[in-house]
Amino acid sequence: MHLTGTIAWLSFGLLAATQSPPTLTVEKNVAGAVIPGSIYLAPNKIPGAAPYVFNLTGSTVFSGLAKTGPVHNFHPCTYNKTEHFCLWKGTVTIGYGSGDALVLDRQFRVVKTLPNVDFHEFNIKQSLNPTNGKVTDTALLTSYIPVQRDLSAFGVPNDPSQGWVIDCHFRAVDLNSGKTVFDWSSLDHVPLSESLVLPTGGINGLTQQFAWDYFHMSSVDRLSSGDYIVSSRHTSTIYRVSGKDGSITWRLGGKASTFTLEGFKFSSQHHVRVISDVGDVLTLSLFDNAYNAFTPPQGDPSGKIIEVDVATKTARLLRQYNFPEAGLEAYDGGSLMVLPKGNVFIGWGSLPYVTEFTSDGQLVYSARFAVYGSSAFSYRAFKAPFRGIT
Repeated sequence: MHLTGTIAWLSFGLLAATQSPPTLTVEKNVAGAVIPGSIYLAPNKIPGAAPYVFNLTGSTVFSGLAKTGPVHNFHPCTYNKTEHFCLWKGTVTIGYGSGDALVLDRQFRVVKTLPNVDFHEFNIKQSLNPTNGKVTDTALLTSYIPVQRDLSAFGVPNDPSQGWVIDCHFRAVDLNSGKTVFDWSSLDHVPLSESLVLPTGGINGLTQQFAWDYFHMSSVDRLSSGDYIVSSRHTSTIYRVSGKDGSITWRLGGKASTFTLEGFKFSSQHHVRVISDVGDVLTLSLFDNAYNAFTPPQGDPSGKIIEVDVATKTARLLRQYNFPEAGLEAYDGGSLMVLPKGNVFIGWGSLPYVTEFTSDGQLVYSARFAVYGSSAFSYRAFKAPFRGIT
C-alpha cells in the first residue's frame, strides 16, 4: 500500500463535512420485473461527488463522501477469491486521468494500490492454472501517454518534430506479483489515419498539455483464449488484440472494419464487454454514445448487444436498448451490464440516469442523480448485491 495515497484518502473527511450527498430520484420501478441488487455510482461534477451505493428505492446504503471525494469506475470486484470494491482516484485533465487504481476490502480499507494509471479501465480478471489449481488475479489498466510525433499530415502547423499525440496503453498486471505481464501501445499497432477525430481545440496536438487524442481507449476485456478486446472511442472501432504478440487480429467498426455490420452501426462507444466466447462466435455488449463532442452526433445513445461471427465476417445486432426520451445526448461515459434473467442495467454517462430493461426491451426501472443539462455524470454505473461494511 502507498502510504502517501492512504494519507490523502483519509484526510478527505475534513472537506466532506461541508458537503451533502446527491440524491437518487426513482422515476420508475416495476415490482417483480426488476432484478434485486444495489446501484453503484460515482457521480462527478456535482456537490458531494464520491462513490455511493443506493438501494432500488433511492435510499443511500453506503456513502464514500467522508473517505474519498470524487472517484471513477466504482464497482464490486473479486480479489483473492473474495468480494472487494474497486475504484480509481486521481486528477482528470482533457479526457483522461492520472491517478491510482485502488482495491478495497469490505470495510472500505485500501488493500492494493496500482499507481500512475488512467481511469478508463480497471478490470480484474481471474484465470485458473490447470497444473496447480491456483487462481491468478490480473488487472487490466489503461494509461494515456503524450509523445512527440510528426503531425504535419494532420494539419498541426508547428515544427514537424514537435507535434504531440497520445499513445494509449493498456497493461495486464499480475496482482499477486505486481508484475506487468502484457503491455500494448496504440501507436505501435494503429495508424493515426484511422482516427475519426482530427486535432482540434483542447486536443490540437500543439503542446504536451493539448496532445491529440487520436485513439482514446475506452475499455479493455479479455477473451478465454488470452486475447484482448480493446475499444477505441476516437476510431469508433473494437479491436481483437493477440495476447501473444499484440498484433491486431480483427477490427469491428470504424474505417477498416473486418466485418460487415448488418443493419446497425455504433460510434464513440464505451464499456465493451465479452458476454460469450464460443468458437468463431462472440457476443459483445457495449454502450453506444453515438457522439463524442468533437464530431457530429451519429444518432441517439443506446445500449447494444451484438453477435460477431468470425467465420462469415459479419456482425449483427441482437438487442438494442434506447433511452426513454429521444433526442438527448450522452457524449461521455456510459456502461451496460447483463443481469440475471437477461435483464440489462445501463448507466448513461453524461446523461445522469440509470435504467433497467428486460431482455425484450421493456423499461422496468429508471432513476436519476441530477437533471439533464447539468454537468453531472457517472463514468460507469453498476448493479450488484452490496456486502460491505460488516
